[in-house]
Amino acid sequence: MTAPPLSAAVLAEAGAAPTASLAIVAEGQLSVAALEALILRDSTYAVIHRARGTGPVHDALATFKPAVLVVESRWPAWPGALDPARWSGRTLLLLDPEGEPAQFIQAAQAQAEGYLSRGATREGFALAIHRVREGSSYLDPALSEPIRRAWASPPRPGLSPRERDILMGVAAGRSSKEIGRQHAIAPKTVCNHVNNIYQKLKLRHRGQLVLYAAQHGLTAL
Repeated sequence: MTAPPLSAAVLAEAGAAPTASLAIVAEGQLSVAALEALILRDSTYAVIHRARGTGPVHDALATFKPAVLVVESRWPAWPGALDPARWSGRTLLLLDPEGEPAQFIQAAQAQAEGYLSRGATREGFALAIHRVREGSSYLDPALSEPIRRAWASPPRPGLSPRERDILMGVAAGRSSKEIGRQHAIAPKTVCNHVNNIYQKLKLRHRGQLVLYAAQHGLTAL
């Protein structure tokens, strides 16, 4: 059975700069329409473009350069075919908590900033989009345990108590300034800790830190 073609919808907020736009990418127009309807319940958004087929979808993303790309994880070609670096965007992946463990491994490879359950409420959807667009990370509480099970693996080098605290703050979607305020340290010190964590865990991306925290029970969600 042939899979439905890749489809997308680009949405923008009324009166906002083009960089405030977001795009939905999924396999099939029905999946895009369902997600689109969820977001459009917030009357501040309107659809400004639709695309169908891999080429037109890529062209749309290159043209509109959405700040946030919402990707429905059932699309089998991600993450390789969609590179957020092409439009300096940030990615929010929709994952099925009951899905195959392999999807969570792919999620880490996708280097997304946000991970949201496909069963999330409208409020949860809005919060995830806001967090990702503002430069933070987001992990749906419903995904913490499935991710931990999928990523059962040999332990990596241990983190110091302070690094564990910093990692929990990152996993909660807090900014360096917010984490610094919580622990009475400078934001620059927080960034230094985060860089040390990257090196210890051999990770490269903030979204990977979020998944690692979920895997090892370092989420305060």
